Amino acid sequence: MSVAIADNHEMTRWGVQSLVESMKGTVAASAETGLEAVSMVEEHDPDLLTLSLKLPHLNGYDVLYHLQRRSIDVDVLVLTTCEDEEQVRSVFEMGAAAYLLKQDPLDELCRAIEAVWTGGRYISDALPKAWMEPAGADGSQRDPCHPLSLREREVMQLTAEGYTSREVGEHLGISPRTVEKHRENIKDKLGIQTLIDMVRFAAERGFLPDARVLRSRATMTA
Repeated sequence: MSVAIADNHEMTRWGVQSLVESMKGTVAASAETGLEAVSMVEEHDPDLLTLSLKLPHLNGYDVLYHLQRRSIDVDVLVLTTCEDEEQVRSVFEMGAAAYLLKQDPLDELCRAIEAVWTGGRYISDALPKAWMEPAGADGSQRDPCHPLSLREREVMQLTAEGYTSREVGEHLGISPRTVEKHRENIKDKLGIQTLIDMVRFAAERGFLPDARVLRSRATMTA
């Protein structure tokens, strides 16, 4: 079993790697950001991806969105602290095979990996099993970013983290002018007016990573 790890906390990456190796699996690669996670999966083609939801540069939910849109064949085990029902259901609807909490015991992570490896699904014992199933509504309708393209989602998160147009462009390999165009499209699609509104939108929906990795900015310009 080949495993890739996407988490912005070194301790978590180390712990998952140690556990995988103790199960006779191999860790193909690891990533600290969502953008790195997408490239890592495309390059290494792992059997399993363990994925944190609150990643910098591109959150885990949008990593799942990318994998689904590109029809990339990899099992995903979400490893997070989020216990929100809507988030859990949405993650399964986006194709995740397992959902585990970081506070769960290590032996449960073993059981989750084994379940996924044998073609099954798994949800933390601390959460209701019914949350693995759709609630009845279309998942895309519950996704507040549904109107946005993957590139617009990338631009929105990097903008909300405090990066300038030039810096966003460097991360994504596009020009600052193209970044500005994406920002205008985002505001139009979401019905917001300013970059501050964009930051608030991302923060309220839990799309931003741990505050310790966010970059502070004294001023923001549109």
